[in-house]
Amino acid sequence: MAAAQLDLMPGEHMVLSGNPHWWYFWKQVVAGIGVLALLFLLFSIDSDWVSTAITWVAALAFVVWLANTIYVLVQWRTTRFAVTDQRVAYQSGIIRRSGVSIPLNRINNVNFEQSLIARILNNGVVTIESAGETGDSVFENIPNPEKVRTVIFGQMEADEQADSDRDAAAIRDALQGQSLGGSSGPTAQSRLDELEELHRRGSVSDEEFEIKRRQIVEDL
Repeated sequence: MAAAQLDLMPGEHMVLSGNPHWWYFWKQVVAGIGVLALLFLLFSIDSDWVSTAITWVAALAFVVWLANTIYVLVQWRTTRFAVTDQRVAYQSGIIRRSGVSIPLNRINNVNFEQSLIARILNNGVVTIESAGETGDSVFENIPNPEKVRTVIFGQMEADEQADSDRDAAAIRDALQGQSLGGSSGPTAQSRLDELEELHRRGSVSDEEFEIKRRQIVEDL
């Protein structure tokens, strides 16, 4: 595609990425069938003036169809839906680019919808409910939407687990205490700041906070 890949942030890894489903071109396919019908009609009429008129109409229709198909093809190639280990992203546009990026920790739910034809074609709509002003984000023509939903949920769980691991490590360091000696060790003030932040986030109970705060203060 023209803007081939999503620009990743430092430390971010791509999990799933792709262009819209080929059903994106259904209007161009129908229009192409119409142009072919005009050409068939052209060869089946004997009248010269009618044949000439149909020739001009068919030629004009073909030029319009070709230009539109090329435009839509470029538009398709510059549209990308992606899931990384940090967010869900969607970007589109040829000259003027636009996009949306939803952090995994702000996603509340992921739904997908498929009609009977869409199920046969393995195509569908993915709706992401997220916290924020934008509300629901609807993405159409997503290939294999059920798999996409599963992948997003998997990354959400992995992101939550990573946050839990980081919190557990921070709590362990705060509650066990670290040596103040040496230039590499944290200062008492930094330990207090870290402990207060954990308490504010609810990772440390009031009792644990008071016990550890007194320990740090006594070490001063």
